[in-house]
Amino acid sequence: MQKKILVVGGTGMLGKPIAEKLSTSGFDVTVLSTNVEKARLSLPENIAVAPGDVTDIESLKKQIEGKDFVYINLSAKLTPELYETIEIGGCDKIATISKEMGVKRIGYISGASSHGTKKDIIYLDAKVEAENRIISSGVPYSIFRASWFYESLPQFIQQGKAIVLGDQPVEFRWLASSDFTNQVVQAFSTDDAADKCFYNGGPDKMTMKDALAKFCAVCYPDLSPENMTFGMAKMFSNLPGMEKLKLAIPFFEYFSTNVENIDTTEADAILGKNCTTIDEWARLYKNKMS
Repeated sequence: MQKKILVVGGTGMLGKPIAEKLSTSGFDVTVLSTNVEKARLSLPENIAVAPGDVTDIESLKKQIEGKDFVYINLSAKLTPELYETIEIGGCDKIATISKEMGVKRIGYISGASSHGTKKDIIYLDAKVEAENRIISSGVPYSIFRASWFYESLPQFIQQGKAIVLGDQPVEFRWLASSDFTNQVVQAFSTDDAADKCFYNGGPDKMTMKDALAKFCAVCYPDLSPENMTFGMAKMFSNLPGMEKLKLAIPFFEYFSTNVENIDTTEADAILGKNCTTIDEWARLYKNKMS
């Protein structure tokens, strides 16, 4: 019998490919969206789209009822005040309702910097608290503490330049969303993935600048990555139309000092290894651009 799964946050950079992969892997997929018409245009016809909002308990009850699984991929869009209402509050409501409705598993994408410990930094603490709400709900869970995705690299190209905010000396275990989607599907396909927090990383361990350089070498050969100091970035962020930069600065300040120390052994064994290199991914991205 086809398993039913509700994907919360299924139209973005990571949510959409996961919804699509779950669907092609035999799951009956419904995407929860605050904008059904927009979501319908971006998703295949075989994926249902249902109206709902993670701040609205009644809409969540309606869409979670009858589902076997729920996968959560929320975004506070780097806005500190939204982490409480969207990331923490949303996960809390979904977990509570899932328990009431008899959901068999909750999947949630967290971050590689989470080791279940808060550090008084909103970007980390919100993820940790969201994990805690899910774990304490009593619903079996699969939490994915993922490193940086190659898919974020095109966002580093701004106004004809390849820019990294700050020195960013930390190396991360970059991975492809296509590999990660396979891991998520496998997690919902095996009981071995229940009640586990997985660290998800790829074969490439690089700084942001090194990753951007490899991406540019394939897709933007005329660009050489540059570092913009946080001081300079803060000055530019005060200009009209630079609201997104203002939000991004504290986020990148956090990652500039957050050493990533993860072990992907368990995820590799249960969910399969992430093998796509950045060079392979960049060539695929270039082909899509053509």
